Amino acid sequence: MKSTQSTSIIDQMHVRGQYEISPTDTADLAYELSAQQDVTRLALDFDNGVTPLRDVGRMFTAQRAAILEAYQAGTVSGMATTHPEILSMPVQNLHDRVVSGQQDQPIGHNFFVNATGFLDASLPWATQFNELLRSRTGASIYDIAQSDDRVGKDRLLAAITENPDRELTSVLAVYLAGRSLEGEKYLKQHYGETLERAKGRVYATTQSIGATTGLRVDMLERAAGQLQRATFGSFDHLEGLVTSDNTGAAGDYLTGSLRVEVQFDGSVRSARLRSGSDAYHVVAHELHHSGSAQTQENHRCGLRINGQGLEANEGMTEYLAQLSVGSPGIEQLADGGLRIKEDVPYRAPVFAMLALHEQFKAGKNNHFAVLFNAYHGDVCNQSQLEQALVAFYQHDVAISNQLAR
Repeated sequence: MKSTQSTSIIDQMHVRGQYEISPTDTADLAYELSAQQDVTRLALDFDNGVTPLRDVGRMFTAQRAAILEAYQAGTVSGMATTHPEILSMPVQNLHDRVVSGQQDQPIGHNFFVNATGFLDASLPWATQFNELLRSRTGASIYDIAQSDDRVGKDRLLAAITENPDRELTSVLAVYLAGRSLEGEKYLKQHYGETLERAKGRVYATTQSIGATTGLRVDMLERAAGQLQRATFGSFDHLEGLVTSDNTGAAGDYLTGSLRVEVQFDGSVRSARLRSGSDAYHVVAHELHHSGSAQTQENHRCGLRINGQGLEANEGMTEYLAQLSVGSPGIEQLADGGLRIKEDVPYRAPVFAMLALHEQFKAGKNNHFAVLFNAYHGDVCNQSQLEQALVAFYQHDVAISNQLAR
């Protein structure tokens, strides 16, 4: 953020952090976060299978499970008659994705190349799709994948997903459900142990700080339940690229899903798994998101709601993640002061949260406690929350200006 903007922005209480697409109105954000909300529903939704999987078919857990169970039982044709929408919705979502344009990738090309991997693994739902495709088009998935005509691949995928008949819809839906589950298994295979180990550290951090801020017991228990349930989403490059060089992110969390993601290190052309310590840090960050207060109706996640507060939310999340993994990005200076190292994600907002936490521990103000509790769904006073948000953004703007010099 430019230093010439900071004074007028703060005076108006409309702050645009360096990571925010649109300005945050601190008064409005405090009002929204203080409004009555059901932040306990997420666990129930998760248990009932109605949280999203973050795959290209945009399925919910229960939907994917129902499709695969019907496939195993040989009752997909019955489902196509009694509940056709279960099968048609993911196919329509794939169609919408391919016709929306390349955006970040040649989706038709990637779809068919990706499918060859499932064929190589002899997965039956991939073989079924390949056989149907060959009978309808005269070309196998391998034939299509090897073609240099990328535009043609987009057109073909758009055509077969536009108005598919019952048989094609059923086969495609089963294929999408199968590849979605394989993507989830992939992350569990490589990072499952990391996830479980990080859960303990994230909860310990939340519990330890919550004891100092007066976090309500029911909100601590809610966070514990969400962390216990948190798992991986589908590692699906068709829904969104999954390498850090392309996304700028090392991981991701989908609001209201309790599903985290660890992205590949490097680029699409040179992708590789993240190192153990790096993955642990990424998972800890996304788990703090998972344990925060969330609602689907207004897209609340921690301190972000209705598109506002991203800077405060990420600042709090990464600061807590640092504490959970041993504070590798927090440096002790010779004069006894603290600083945030240059390679820490969201450096300025993390620095701002560190400053507020140090002030809170020194008894100077209560801003950090108010923000920490609000992040976890415990908002006692709207006016105090607004003051805490203003204090955070004042620090954030000042620090951003200093770091930019």
